[in-house]
Amino acid sequence: MFHIKKADFAAALQIVEWNYPAPYHVYNLHGSAVALHRLVEGPYYAVYADRQLMGFFCYGEAARLRTRKNHPFYQDQNYLDVGLGMHPAWCGRGHGQVFVRSGLCFARELQWEKGFRLTVASNNPRALKVYSRLGFRETGRIPWNAKFTSHFVVMTLDNCVPVPEAAPAD
Repeated sequence: MFHIKKADFAAALQIVEWNYPAPYHVYNLHGSAVALHRLVEGPYYAVYADRQLMGFFCYGEAARLRTRKNHPFYQDQNYLDVGLGMHPAWCGRGHGQVFVRSGLCFARELQWEKGFRLTVASNNPRALKVYSRLGFRETGRIPWNAKFTSHFVVMTLDNCVPVPEAAPAD
């Protein structure tokens, strides 16, 4: 269903301009040159559906909270950290499970054979619901700064050989 390839400059230019509505506006990158560089140079992969950019995945340290990369929750090497973003126009339309599953399958294609770990803002109920439905379980919370009142939830998935199949609407 999806085509996944290394993020290029054209994809990165689109991603940094995505505009999420509140309360998801914390994910807006505001055209950041630093984010653009990370998307192109880091382990980021663009996801296409019918030649339309649908989202992206990143793996490893790039998927961890940047200021908390050495947090104890990230020390277990039996998990691959997975980060992702979906184009705002695709969010909330029932594609979440299939989208996330495709990124996990892609990691398997890259020869990852162990579990997966995600970090998500506690005030993102849509994402939390999708991850829980896929079998991810909360392993802890990382508090954030005073301005950002929610915490980040760390979730893991142990024994998964994801199958890219259609799923009920999220």
